Amino acid sequence: MEDKNKAKQNSVFPRLEGMEKIALELAKFGEQIHNRLEEAWRETIAPLAEINWGKLEKDWKDAGEILASKGWTLPMNMTPGETIELSKFESQEDLDKAFEDYYSTVNEFELMKKDILEHEFIEEWKGLLEQCFDNYENGNHLIIIPNLFIVIENLAHMLITPRFQKYIASNKGKRRPPLRDQYTTVRQEFEQDKIDLIIYVSVMKFLHEVFKAGNFDKNTTRFRIINRDWVLHGRDNPSNWKRADALRLFHAIHSILELDFLLVESEEKVL
Repeated sequence: MEDKNKAKQNSVFPRLEGMEKIALELAKFGEQIHNRLEEAWRETIAPLAEINWGKLEKDWKDAGEILASKGWTLPMNMTPGETIELSKFESQEDLDKAFEDYYSTVNEFELMKKDILEHEFIEEWKGLLEQCFDNYENGNHLIIIPNLFIVIENLAHMLITPRFQKYIASNKGKRRPPLRDQYTTVRQEFEQDKIDLIIYVSVMKFLHEVFKAGNFDKNTTRFRIINRDWVLHGRDNPSNWKRADALRLFHAIHSILELDFLLVESEEKVL
């Protein structure tokens, strides 16, 4: 019996070590993403003061930042006026309900769903996203939240680094250009179309919020808004996850995909 128990322990310990290694790799990757987002956010806001904003544009940009700080990226199918009004909600619960009411209109939800599933940059994730939409529409929102975070993490990585890193690696040993150079590359186009810049600021602020480092030793209570580290590291209780949280992640994917021209720009510059 003793030999049997010893053999069982010997078979279990390597698996536990493997799981620990995976957890450490996830933590390391999460920290890298967090650090890059911190840098990207600083690079984003630095040049904004130099831009000649009209009043409506500035109010719209400010509204986008306020919404993003509360877990909602700039809505793609709302007018600037509607977005500004939404940003005036002080209560997180009231704001979440307002977005849920907005997407309870079948046309609005279906339009977002269609835009996401037909976009070329989620081709590899289409099957997963189709299942996520199916589960959401069937009232099963808990199971999709970790998966949506994985998709957003992939898109965030694409957004803040060149799309095809393999070309950089094979381009005579040249390193990936720093984020400030990537931002400079597209800034001129941004200034021609401030709508893209307003969306970009909103998306980066959102990512900055939901990708905050978990710091579980210091942060013993969960963040106000659902957090990538808390979800993917199993520190959050799924009973805290609301239907609105799944919707906010779909909504964020919709906004990020609106910036697909940035991904194309990155690809062209490294080819």
